[in-house]
Amino acid sequence: YMSWKEAKAAVADLDVVAHKATVGSAHVMGGCPMGDDPKRSVAGSDGKFHHLDRLYIMDGSLFPTSIGANPQLSIYGLVYKLAGNLAKQLQA
Repeated sequence: YMSWKEAKAAVADLDVVAHKATVGSAHVMGGCPMGDDPKRSVAGSDGKFHHLDRLYIMDGSLFPTSIGANPQLSIYGLVYKLAGNLAKQLQA
């Protein structure tokens, strides 16, 4: 579409029936839990991978499992803290 007006008109012309379509959503988390014990976790509390040098994980995979809610703000906060700490470390 070349304009917002065209897009809105196209949406209005769609043959849509309320509650006819099933919509799903997923918030994938976990898989690379952080912790101090390399036998029980993939990364340290700084997000640094235990077994490879200079590899950091900074996303929702650091949670041990799903937190049971939309993780967006939790991930933002976690990554803000981890990235800030890494930036300070690299400047030193």
